[in-house]
Amino acid sequence: MVNNQSHQSSSLPLLVATGLCKSFGGIKAVYNANIEVNKGSITGLIGPNGAGKTTLFNLLSNFIRPDKGRVIFDGEPIHHLQPYQIAQQGIVRTFQVPRTLSRLSVLDNMLLAAQKQTGENFWQVQFQPHIVAKEEKQLQEQAMSLLAAVGLAKKARDYAGSLSGGQRKLLEMGRALMTNPKLILLDEPAAGVNPKLIDDICDRIITWNREGMTFLIIEHNMDVIMSLCDRVWVLAEGQNLADGVPAEIQTNAKVLEAYLGK
Repeated sequence: MVNNQSHQSSSLPLLVATGLCKSFGGIKAVYNANIEVNKGSITGLIGPNGAGKTTLFNLLSNFIRPDKGRVIFDGEPIHHLQPYQIAQQGIVRTFQVPRTLSRLSVLDNMLLAAQKQTGENFWQVQFQPHIVAKEEKQLQEQAMSLLAAVGLAKKARDYAGSLSGGQRKLLEMGRALMTNPKLILLDEPAAGVNPKLIDDICDRIITWNREGMTFLIIEHNMDVIMSLCDRVWVLAEGQNLADGVPAEIQTNAKVLEAYLGK
């Protein structure tokens, strides 16, 4: 696994969430949670099982609406927007269990992610077919370039359902990049993946980060978090427990107690 020490992050926050709360019945899944992600950074989000990490992701992307709190992205509030509008603003996410369209080809999965395609307009298809054809060619070239970057170019014509779990995660990451996002939320990219593919995933994240992409990552694999991230936020029982650089988090007594009960 490559240690990521050379990428530079801006001091300007790209994402700022404050006072986020979400209850399900009487259970406070997230309570008064805050998080910041600097532009150009790789930021980690960790915590014991049931800490509220995925719920927080769902709140940031508005897959579920917060009971309270604000989310500011690139200087604008987004907590009132629909998930597809948030994606259009530049936040895309992956899931702990990859969501691929198994009966479509790997390439078609990629092409479906491209936004604002000219061919989606009936009249442009009828009266400007040359523009539609040119754009489709460009999108196919972009998709194949990204598939090559994640090691799936040879699988382009295969059904997505034939991929391994790790390959599906790589496909989902490549598909996210087809939207030209500003921020990618990765939910456990290394979970259930063999060690060789974990190294590949980490290498891709580092490369894309050096090219300017910003990441927020949930991950239980501490080697991944500590080698990739500039800053790590820790949740426990839905609340902020600590945040800091990886070396600080590794020696934080509250974090060790939350994980180890010591």
